[in-house]
Formats: sequence, C-alpha cells, structure tokens
Amino acid sequence: MHAPINLCGRYDTVPDIFRTALVRVGGNRWALRVFYYPWRVLPYPLRRLVTAGSIRLTLWVKRVLKVDSQDALTAMNQLGTLSFWGVPEIAVADYRLVIEGEVEQDLSLSLEQLQSLPAVTREVRLDCVGGFRNNSKMEGVSLQTLLDISGVGPDARRAVFHCADGYYSSLELSELLDREAFLAYGINGQRIPKFGYPLRLVAPGKYGYQWAKWVRRIKLVPDQRKGHWARLGLPDRGDVGDIW
Repeated sequence: MHAPINLCGRYDTVPDIFRTALVRVGGNRWALRVFYYPWRVLPYPLRRLVTAGSIRLTLWVKRVLKVDSQDALTAMNQLGTLSFWGVPEIAVADYRLVIEGEVEQDLSLSLEQLQSLPAVTREVRLDCVGGFRNNSKMEGVSLQTLLDISGVGPDARRAVFHCADGYYSSLELSELLDREAFLAYGINGQRIPKFGYPLRLVAPGKYGYQWAKWVRRIKLVPDQRKGHWARLGLPDRGDVGDIW
C-alpha cells in the first residue's frame, strides 16, 4: 500500500488507520475464518452472490481510501500476506519444482538450478481480494523461460500451480504468458517464507489468491479446471475488479 501512510508508525488521518486495518484484517487468517466457515456452508449460488457483494463493497472502500493511488513501494513491515492454512515448513535443500502435464518433457529443478536461470526483477502490485495492496520488488525466473525448457504441448490450455500447503490455483496459460508472469524467490531483496519462499507465482493484474505461494508443481492441462477458491465461488479469471 502506501504513499500516504507514515512509515514511522504514526497516522495523520483517519483513512491512514483504515488502510492499515486492511492489511491487518485482510492478512489475519483467524479473523477471516470467522467469515469463511459461515460463507462455506452457504449453497453455491448464494455463496456467489455474497462473494460478489463483498467484492463490490471492498472495491468501494478502496476507492474511498484511495488505495488505487498508492504506487510507492510498501515498507516490509507493512506488507500484507495471508496464509490461510499456515506457513508450511520446507527443506530448501531438498526443494524441487516439477513441471509436467501437457509438456514435451517433464522437468524437476532445484532452487539452485532455478536461480541459475536468467533472472527477472520487477516492481509489481498485488491486490488482495480482501482489500489491501502490496507494492514490492520481486525477483525470480519467468514462466516463459521455464516453458521454453520443458516445451508446451499443443493441447495445453491452463497452468495449475500446486503448493506445499495443499493449495492450488489455475489460470489460462495464454494470459500468464501475455502478462509475463514469473516465479519469484525474492521480495525486496529478501527470502521470506511467509511471502511464498522458495517460489511464488507472480501473476500481474490478478487478485492475490491467484498468486500461489510455495509452488512445488506446475501442471499444464488441456481443460478449464478451476483453482481452489474459484471452485468455492471466487471469480475464476481473478482479474483485479472481477465480480464473477
């Protein structure tokens, strides 16, 4: 988030306080579970309507608080993140990224091998569907580079990102490549597990729930299978601003 927030920890306006609240509440898995479990038991059509209403409300709040005008890099102690099932323990020395499915050859790469590939470093914006925004500089390896090595099969349509905590997201392969998506192993020059280290998907223009953390496996598939949250009722495409 940031430009208007005083990074020394003092708040000069009421909106500043609410902006910080977006980070603290939106990134607190215990607070979100209070809403999650009642939402989860709703019939799917009603769950979709509640979801759409919640997103509309969040977008309105962000406009009021001028979150969209916050372009400065977010201070590390203000970066929002949500680990709904907690942060998994990963033995980095044993870590492998597997790429499989509709590819010409399966890959299994260590973190050292991934870091030996041409690196990309970009300033990126992550918008949480819960409201907060992170502006950060992330470093990693482009998805295009990885797929150039594995090759892409003619029937590949989507990429499914499977994570160490059991989570998975699914996105159109063409969109990911058009937006120059990459797999990040660093944020603001640091390696921090709660932000997805050793490898996190960076999907520009997508809501944060599509930015899969702790990615262990990428599977290219020929169908339109949905990711975890999309199956439950969040927008499948997941572009920032999407209602359905």
